[in-house]
Amino acid sequence: MIPTLLVIAFALDQAAHERSAREAEQAVAALVDGARAQQCVRELVALGPRMGGTPSGDKSAEYIAARLSALGLDVRIVDDPKKSAWQPLKWKLSASRVGSDEPQVEFARAWPWQHSPDGEGVLELLSVPREGAALITARLARPRRANDGSSSKPVADPSSTVPLVLVDGSTTLDGSWPLPHELARGTQQLCFGLARSEGELLRGWLASGAKVRVAYQLDAEEREASPKTVVARLPGRAGGDAWKQSYLLFCAHGDSDSGGPGADDNASGIATVIEIATAWKKAIDAKLLPQPAHEVRFAVWGSEIFSTDDYVERALASDGELLGVINFDQSGFGSGADQVNVEPDDLPANIALVNTLVAVMREHAPKDAAEPGAFPARWATNKSLGGTDSYCFSDSKYCRDKLRPAVTVFTSAWGRPDEHKKTAGMPGESWSERDVVSVDYDLYYHSAGDTPENTTDKEPWNMAWCARVGLLGAARYLESLP
Repeated sequence: MIPTLLVIAFALDQAAHERSAREAEQAVAALVDGARAQQCVRELVALGPRMGGTPSGDKSAEYIAARLSALGLDVRIVDDPKKSAWQPLKWKLSASRVGSDEPQVEFARAWPWQHSPDGEGVLELLSVPREGAALITARLARPRRANDGSSSKPVADPSSTVPLVLVDGSTTLDGSWPLPHELARGTQQLCFGLARSEGELLRGWLASGAKVRVAYQLDAEEREASPKTVVARLPGRAGGDAWKQSYLLFCAHGDSDSGGPGADDNASGIATVIEIATAWKKAIDAKLLPQPAHEVRFAVWGSEIFSTDDYVERALASDGELLGVINFDQSGFGSGADQVNVEPDDLPANIALVNTLVAVMREHAPKDAAEPGAFPARWATNKSLGGTDSYCFSDSKYCRDKLRPAVTVFTSAWGRPDEHKKTAGMPGESWSERDVVSVDYDLYYHSAGDTPENTTDKEPWNMAWCARVGLLGAARYLESLP
């Protein structure tokens, strides 16, 4: 009888302890504000595409640094190596049928392709190339790869005298928004992407035998400049010299990546990182959390991959001991589902951190999945997909040799739904036992439609989910380390 009573008492005490710990974590999680993250995205997008080295990129870095400095964090703005930077400042595209009384049609969804030259004028539009006329085409050709092995970018025709090209075959899955691709530098043709419906209108006019004129204007700025990366630090309990302590890193790329508005990709990631920093500092000030066991850093890269690679090469060996990385990319919206994914779960160095993040979601999962709660009801872990900043760390000799984890937390990836084989021994989908794992998508990925109205305004709880999971998961993980 006595042993049984002892077991019952221990179980009750353990349950009370777990309930108390859960309530404490929920108090910290409540400091994350999805509406504040939503507003952050709006303010970032209002600055422009924020490509590394551009004026809007510089303004974004100043905005981020100011937000983190206001928390009392130690903040640096780092000038990354110089690169070619292009930003559209003002553009307009319209068309009309010659001889018609109809007003000109303004193409509100048209978006200039990166590195288009400045230009302004009125031209006849044709569906076949002709000197001095504008051309509408479904796609642009890619030149042969250069002898030096550098990657090629599309051009209409390097020797062509077509001054303006309209591309209507590169759009989102539903055709509603154009994808603003990057042209080869030095291309002489100004290029606009069109929505499918805009292209259909123009092609219909041409097919009817009408003579079509397009009026266009583009003012842009191109320069060689340094992307600006923002890094901030929250000191750990161990103390020591500033910027020399062991640390866990939260990060996100600060540019829109495609040159479009970049709300979900990746103002949402920036907003998530800022929200984690804000909530963590508030939790410490309110004595809901102790100072972290190790230093916590927050980085927003001036240019995806480019700036991260520079950090890995320049800072990993000299700026303290990196303990792990949690990256956020497309953490604000999903077109097909409400779920949070963690990747990659097929690297041995990542297993403990992935399982810690999953444990947070499992233990705080809402009982009713019908309405968005403080934590996601659905989550999944998936294999290495690549294409985001955490892989700059995973692929580095530093992290391979030291078995340092580097994961990405997201709510959508790429521009179409996908499934991948489940990693053996890892959680996979929380809602099924399938041998594949779903990865949600963003319909507006890399398009002119990646606006707050289309993405993050619809699902601001996604950023709050990612921030809460990242904050609590990191706090648990740091406490587990020696």
